[in-house]
Amino acid sequence: MTTEDAADCLARGREAQMAWARLSVAQRARALRPLRYAIAQRMDELIEVISGEMGKPPMDALSGDLLVTLEQLRFYERHAAHLLRPRRIGKPWPLYMGTSFVEFSEPHGVVLICAPWNYPLQLSVVPMATALFAGNAVLLKCSERTPRTARLIEELCAAANLPRNLVQVSWEGPEEAAALLEARPDLVFFTGSSRNGRTLATKAASLMIPSVLELGGKDPALVFDSCDLPRTVNGLVYGSFSNAGQVCVGTKRIYVQQPIYEDFLRSFLERVGQLRVGTAIESDLGSVRFDAVRQQLREQVDDAVARGAVLHTLQSQTDQTTPAVLTNVPLDASLLCDESFGPVVCIAPFAAEAHAIAMANKSEFALSASVWTGDKRQAERVTAQLQCGSCVVNDVVRSVGNPQAAFGGNKSSGHGRYHGAEGLRAFSRVKSVMTARLRLSKEIHWFPSQAHTFALVRRLLQLRHRGNLG
Repeated sequence: MTTEDAADCLARGREAQMAWARLSVAQRARALRPLRYAIAQRMDELIEVISGEMGKPPMDALSGDLLVTLEQLRFYERHAAHLLRPRRIGKPWPLYMGTSFVEFSEPHGVVLICAPWNYPLQLSVVPMATALFAGNAVLLKCSERTPRTARLIEELCAAANLPRNLVQVSWEGPEEAAALLEARPDLVFFTGSSRNGRTLATKAASLMIPSVLELGGKDPALVFDSCDLPRTVNGLVYGSFSNAGQVCVGTKRIYVQQPIYEDFLRSFLERVGQLRVGTAIESDLGSVRFDAVRQQLREQVDDAVARGAVLHTLQSQTDQTTPAVLTNVPLDASLLCDESFGPVVCIAPFAAEAHAIAMANKSEFALSASVWTGDKRQAERVTAQLQCGSCVVNDVVRSVGNPQAAFGGNKSSGHGRYHGAEGLRAFSRVKSVMTARLRLSKEIHWFPSQAHTFALVRRLLQLRHRGNLG
């Protein structure tokens, strides 16, 4: 895509957005409802395409892509008008006597959305639709690794009779995203690796373009000896290896309290050995499809093993088509410190609660976490101390599917939130409007300044703010 092509895309988007923004939120919701219907009607085709492009089992495509997308759209259809309504706000009396304040949510304009490949429908359509509900036009740059899914999204938008150029879908290489960013959209929403997110954020900042970044994770699970062990094992096998570990909120680090560590590890390895690999309906684990991802995983696992880590699975050290479970991983190993996007998990014991929290928070990533305990007070205490954008107690991953709950990360896992009310706000600007109702010829602080008005304002501030100083 040339600079001129990108500028033309932006110009077309601006023209479409101006008409779209004039609609009420309720009108936009009605116009977007056919998109949800179109997705539901082509569900089987979408599952087939996503499964084929990603090598994931159909259940993963159904639950991870279709379910989350459809539920988010339905939630916004029902609640966007209420969540984006004008809000009356207060003011200090008597400084603003005779005035009223109202905050309005307005669209940014044209939003550039850069979507990844691991959940090619959900991570494209959910931010796209959220931007549309808020009144924006969208330049949707899908991953070049999932072109068939991208074409289907384009077809779905056409089938829903969305206004021409309101959504423009493309799926060329990374240079296309760079060209579109240079064209100066009004907001950029990026989902992907922390490395690429930093590069994009730096460029966006230089152009004064606001950004929302949904980046990688290194999610910890804290397993306490009061947990329901069978449920915990089953949950964390799923959390570690769902979508072949190619999940930003997938479990990558498991910390287990010492008294149950051996039992947990034995049960975990037994359950991993029962996983069924393939793309059939009853398969559990798909494949790592892309060479670059496999190569990084091989290097990380080989490095950890060379430095003393124990690889417990029966696979060879360099095979990343089946799950890898490691213990005794050095704290500074790349496998623990850097992003790893595949079926790999590290397990370690801990003695005290404070030690587990410290190990969980040591990572530069802070996306999500899970806590497994039978003690409610402990759950509240631990979740309050974990540095993450979201936390799950006695479950894993599933919280992402709640359309009403905000989602996003801290530290190197990004900034900003989407889903729920926060998603609509992320794609909106706030405008505050003050209306003065008094028919005075002048306000007390207007020109000309006079000694008695200075004394009056000074005295008022003293009365409001002096406190009990005696």
